[in-house]
Amino acid sequence: MSGRIITVTADDDAASFADRLEWANTPRVIAEIAEGFRLDDVGWARVRRAAERAGITLAVASPDRLLRAAAAEVGLFAFGSVEDAAAREWLNEDAPPPLQRVGRPRHFRTNTLRRFFPRRNWLSIGLRILIALATVALLAGAGLMVAPTARVTMSASSQSLQTIVPVTLTTVSANASPAKSIVYAERVDVVVEDTLATPTSGEKTIPKFKARGTVTFFNVLSTPYKVPRDTVVRASASSSAARFVTLNDVDVPPGGQANVAIEAIDVGGDGNVPANTVNVVEGVPAIAVRVSNEQGTSGGGGETVRAVTQADFARLRIQARGALFQRAQREMLKLPAVAKSGLYVIPASLYVADVQDETFDRFVTEEASELKLTMRLQVAGLAVKPADLDEVARSVLSARAPAGFDLLSATAERGDIAEEGTGTGVQYFLVARGIAGAEIDEFAVRKLIRGKTADEARRLLQTQYRLNSAPAIEIGPSWLPAAFFRVPWVASRIEINVVRK
Repeated sequence: MSGRIITVTADDDAASFADRLEWANTPRVIAEIAEGFRLDDVGWARVRRAAERAGITLAVASPDRLLRAAAAEVGLFAFGSVEDAAAREWLNEDAPPPLQRVGRPRHFRTNTLRRFFPRRNWLSIGLRILIALATVALLAGAGLMVAPTARVTMSASSQSLQTIVPVTLTTVSANASPAKSIVYAERVDVVVEDTLATPTSGEKTIPKFKARGTVTFFNVLSTPYKVPRDTVVRASASSSAARFVTLNDVDVPPGGQANVAIEAIDVGGDGNVPANTVNVVEGVPAIAVRVSNEQGTSGGGGETVRAVTQADFARLRIQARGALFQRAQREMLKLPAVAKSGLYVIPASLYVADVQDETFDRFVTEEASELKLTMRLQVAGLAVKPADLDEVARSVLSARAPAGFDLLSATAERGDIAEEGTGTGVQYFLVARGIAGAEIDEFAVRKLIRGKTADEARRLLQTQYRLNSAPAIEIGPSWLPAAFFRVPWVASRIEINVVRK
């Protein structure tokens, strides 16, 4: 093998390696790699491309096993030494393999024209033609039998079913049995809180105005006497011991009399006293004067305001519980255990598990136009799978379907709880609704009417099935001969439509 050996030193890189290959000027090159020379995958790929451009088959000789593996990875020949590379034969992988004959050359007989004009077996040809014609006839007959299509529309009889089903809700999963109307219900709890207000309905009168009037002082002394302002007089001759004060100083002549205005000490209607009932003078002036009122006092009283009653407490408590129950149901639907499983929380099953707070901002008879209540409840309820309730409804309605009818659909509508339940078993009444239709097996219908005329098929269907009216049968296409104008023998060519009303 002719070629050239080049030496690549440790200081060389991919570029200098490629330059050495371009200057080699030979189709075979063995590159002896010095110790310490290193190239990455990109560098070796560059060396391989340089060898391909120069038309060189390159082999790498190095005792370094890792370096030989890197060179071989990009498609170069790799040997442990120059002697090993020189002793072995190696070619470029792209060199085409030599051509080899795979068989003996073809030889023809001497009389080569005879093979172009062989003898013909007319009996065999005629038999083949007869078989072909018979096959065409059979296919044509089968096509006429298969070609028809039929559409049969049957109006099946149906009935609506409805019943109330008592269902036992149990919180013990092992006891659940939808076939026995026992459904597993999971207890869910939430804590809800809210502050609600309601207008007060009571009334009360609050004293606000003081009674006023006029009294006459009589001087019992022989000398003038001055009754000072704020002298207290009292009504003792009435049912109310109202007390009044004089509004001004008044001079009473000896043995004479003088009038002065008075005002009740307390607000309210108790200061309204009739005439001649104010007859007591309190304090020092009682020694010198006597008192009397010729006319009654008036103007004392109050105003009517709204107040809290016990009925307001009861009404607001009921409203708060109702609002918190609605919120509790919404919060229960957001619980992961309920939302992920698609459970239905039965509204009638909600009950108060614990009253954690119930605070009114007013007390009974207190003046207020509005009463507020802050309530926090732990509300518990039962959640069931709608599919379990539907299964109970289907089981009950299936047993109630008339003979010859199939239950087509069944749903369970919401019901009521028999009693508020806090134990492991609760009675729940649901309304089961469904539709039962006459049993119609489409496969049996196709088998019954295939090959029949439309009238024959119609009579058979009315005899065998409960129908609201005669079935409609359409056979096509219209160009078929009368002898083939029948329901197809092939079941797949018969379309059955069942209409239920």
